[in-house]
Amino acid sequence: MKTMMTIVMAVALAGCALPTTDVKTGSLRPALAVQGAPAGALLYVDGIQIGEAALYDGKARKVMIEEGAHRIEVKQGATLLHTQQIFAGAGETAVVVVGAEGLK
Repeated sequence: MKTMMTIVMAVALAGCALPTTDVKTGSLRPALAVQGAPAGALLYVDGIQIGEAALYDGKARKVMIEEGAHRIEVKQGATLLHTQQIFAGAGETAVVVVGAEGLK
């Protein structure tokens, strides 16, 4: 009788599991590509160093960023080569061309 009660309780508790929910927005994160950056120049997004700018040319690699406004900088040593404000929308790739539009 004790064994039967244990089995009934185990089955009853197994039925009390909480449901799981998956939420998908359907929108893709925006990306950033940098073109025309010289070798050794570093990419900064909103003041955070990402890595060597030339690696993120949009062909081999892109930087995944959040949707919204961002400040993009490309520096070589202490020299600021390029700075630009961009707005990245869902699913698009923002392309920054070093030297275009100059320093602001």
